[in-house]
Amino acid sequence: MECKISRLTTNPKLKKHSLIMGKGKDLFGYYNDLAKEKGPDSEESHYAGILFQALLMVGERKTFELLEEADEKGKKLKLEYPPETKKKKEHPSGIVLV
Repeated sequence: MECKISRLTTNPKLKKHSLIMGKGKDLFGYYNDLAKEKGPDSEESHYAGILFQALLMVGERKTFELLEEADEKGKKLKLEYPPETKKKKEHPSGIVLV
């Protein structure tokens, strides 16, 4: 699910269009909209859940920064669990890029 969000803006000084990459907040919104469109049992919905969990764990700023980094590197965010955890029912310990 590689997605680069961008928008076309007009630079009044140069009078031409320039491409500006979307911020983490835009990516967050995009993935959540995609999850709504695809439905609750979809891969997109699962990923949106990971993003919400990241938001609760590390806050908006860090989550959006990680989303921007993931987008630039063609990666995704993933919940990280303690090594001794055998079941995913345990609480995640961090967020990583994969």
